[in-house]
Amino acid sequence: MKNLFNIENGYKALVIILLSIMAFGAQAASVSGNVGYGSDYVFRGQSQTQGDSALSMGLDLDIGKGVYAGVWASEVSYAGSDADRETDMYFGWAGSVGNDISLDVGYIDYAYSGDASLDGSEIYVSGSWKDLSVTHFIGRDDFNDYTEVSYNVMDAVDVSYGSWDNVGDNWSVSRSFDLPMGIEGTIAYVDFAAEDGSGLADEDTFVFSVGKSF
Repeated sequence: MKNLFNIENGYKALVIILLSIMAFGAQAASVSGNVGYGSDYVFRGQSQTQGDSALSMGLDLDIGKGVYAGVWASEVSYAGSDADRETDMYFGWAGSVGNDISLDVGYIDYAYSGDASLDGSEIYVSGSWKDLSVTHFIGRDDFNDYTEVSYNVMDAVDVSYGSWDNVGDNWSVSRSFDLPMGIEGTIAYVDFAAEDGSGLADEDTFVFSVGKSF
C-alpha cells in the first residue's frame, strides 16, 4: 500500500484548511474522512491506472455556512509517465438556493507526484434540481472545459453524460449499495469516446469499488 499522503501533500492540505478557517471564522468546523479501493480508477471515462486497481483516501473539512475544503489522493499509472499519485485539493461553497434547488461553486487543484506536466486546476459550478444535476468545469493551467449532466433514476441507478473539450465524451450507468460494517459498494459501466485528433483511444469498462467514510 503506497503512502498517498506524504509530508508535502499533508502540509498543503493543512495550509488550505487553516486559511479557510481563518477566512470564515468558523466556530464549529468538523472533519471527516474516507478511504476507497476500486478495480480501476476511471476519471471522466478514462482509466487513470491502465486498468489496474487503485487505493484512494480523502479528508474533508466542513467549515460551516456551506463553506468546505478538502484533499483527496489516489494511485495513478500512465503509459510513458512517472506519475504514481494524484492529489486534489479543493475548497468551495454549497447550499440551497430555492425549493429543491442547490448550488455548489469552488476551485480544485490537481497535482501529480512524479510528473508535474500533468498538473492543472479548474473552477467549477454545479446546480441540482431534485434528482438532476449539471456541473461545468472551467479549465485552467492547460486543462480544457468539461460539462457533465447526471440523473438518479427512481433511486435505482445513476446515469451521467460528460463532454471534455478536445478530449472526448463519456457516459456511465452505476448502482450503489450498502455492505456490512458501513461500507458502500458501487458497480458501474463506463464508456469513453475519444475526440478525433485527441490522440486518445476509446475505452469501455466495468468498475467495482468499495469505500467507507468516517
